[in-house]
Amino acid sequence: MIRPPLNISKKKQLAIIVVFVGLPVIYCITWLMLSQWSFHRINKMLIETASPQRISIPLKLSRSGFPFSISWHTEGLQVATSLLDGELSLQFSDVVFGVSLLDPTTLNINAERAALTSINQQKEISWRFRSNALEITIDKAVVGKPRLVFELETVELLQQGEITTNTDRRYHAVASNMVITLNQTLQPESPAQNPTMDVSVDLKGIRLKPSPLDYFNDIKKAHLGMSIIGFLDTSNVSSVVDWRDDGGTIEINKLKVDTATIGLEMRGTLSLDQELKPIGAGTVLVYRAEEFIEEKMGTGDISKTEGLMIQLALSLLPRKMNSDGNLSIQIPITAQKGKLQLGPFMMTELFSIVG
Repeated sequence: MIRPPLNISKKKQLAIIVVFVGLPVIYCITWLMLSQWSFHRINKMLIETASPQRISIPLKLSRSGFPFSISWHTEGLQVATSLLDGELSLQFSDVVFGVSLLDPTTLNINAERAALTSINQQKEISWRFRSNALEITIDKAVVGKPRLVFELETVELLQQGEITTNTDRRYHAVASNMVITLNQTLQPESPAQNPTMDVSVDLKGIRLKPSPLDYFNDIKKAHLGMSIIGFLDTSNVSSVVDWRDDGGTIEINKLKVDTATIGLEMRGTLSLDQELKPIGAGTVLVYRAEEFIEEKMGTGDISKTEGLMIQLALSLLPRKMNSDGNLSIQIPITAQKGKLQLGPFMMTELFSIVG
């Protein structure tokens, strides 16, 4: 039995063509338009966040993410700027830029690997922060100024003594996770007001190599919250001197370090002396200090006599609640004449920022 041919009306044929041909074409055109819009938003936010005179902005990007997302990709990116008459460079690999139509004021940047390298003005010492993964968020919706959030995984701090062809570097610290937030306030309404940059740093799983103190070689977590008062241009030494002479300071609102045996919390004010060495004062709250001394006496790291003398000295110090509500010993800390002192004890020597 022969079936009669299907009788499809012209309207149905047109509808089928629109559904199976027209809609995909419209979707592709819309995707291209939105991706181009995101490209202009990405460049605009990068230029507004980083001065184009000091940092090269990437303009050659390739589209990616089709068909379900929109992003721009580049295999490698390197930016550089001057730092205290030296050089600071940042290298990315496998970088993806993305901005959402629902949130056009936020730019997300992801990189598989990142390295931040600092070289002093004598080209003698090189410091490098290296990370396996980097995520940056630039949020322009915060009080009209960019807020930058950096999140890094497996961060390593390395040093190379001389800038040579030798690539061997000495490890100083490793952190499993680091989150840095930079938030700049609006320009002051009057010349008497100083602009402020708020900086927050959170770290987890820190190992120091070597540790300045053996009992701080394994830190569970640390937090630094500080405010940089005054416009601080770190591109050259003379600008830093001008910042200092204009009354620029760094307010340490909270520095907290938690180890397995002891907890520290500090607040204070910092600036620079005439030799560009740190100078300032503050207080340190020490939690579980007595238990820590007992542990050291038990392991033989300090003698029983020394431990009893330290415990006696600690018992004479004032007490104050820390941010966790734990009663802690309060000890003054000072930075002056090139030395960092905790109470009457000298902890370490301080060096010039350009030394």
